[in-house]
Amino acid sequence: MAFASDLLDLLFSLEFSTAQLFGLFFLLGSFTVAALSDLKHLAAQREFVEVWFFFAGMMLVLDFVQEGLAVTMYFGVKWLLIAALAVMSHRRFGPIFHLATGDVAALVAVAGLLAPGWVVLYWATLKLVNLPLAPLLARGKDVYPFMPVVTAATLVVVAIAGWMGGIFS
Repeated sequence: MAFASDLLDLLFSLEFSTAQLFGLFFLLGSFTVAALSDLKHLAAQREFVEVWFFFAGMMLVLDFVQEGLAVTMYFGVKWLLIAALAVMSHRRFGPIFHLATGDVAALVAVAGLLAPGWVVLYWATLKLVNLPLAPLLARGKDVYPFMPVVTAATLVVVAIAGWMGGIFS
C-alpha cells in the first residue's frame, strides 16, 4: 500500500522550485498576450513560439539536472508522455487535436513544469475546456484561436493541483 501511495505522490506531485514558479508566471503572462494576438490575428507571433520551445528545453534540462544527471523512470515517462501527446496534438499527425506548431509549443512549455500524472490531466483538461470554448471561438469558421483554451486549461490545472497540494490552505 505504501508503494502505491508513493507512486501517486511521485506522479501527481506539484512542488515548484522558485525558478519553475517564476517560469509559470512568465508563461501565463506570455499566454495572455498571445491569446489576445490569437483572437485578433488567428496566430501567435513567431517570437512566442521560439520562447515557448526554449522554455520547454530549459525545463527538460532542469529536470535532467535535478535527477542528478541520471535518466530515471520519472524523467523518461514525463518527457516521453510530453513528446507523444505533443505529436498527437499537432495538425499533421493529431488524433487528439489538430493544432498549429505554436499552440503545441505552448502546451509543451506548460507540460514541462508538471509531474507525469498532471501532464496527462492537463491534456484531458484541454479537451474538456475546448468543448465549450471551441464553438464560441470558431464563430462558424473551421479554425479558431486555441491560445484562450491553453490559457484557461493551464489556470484550471494549476488551481486544482494547488488546491490538492494544499498551496491555498
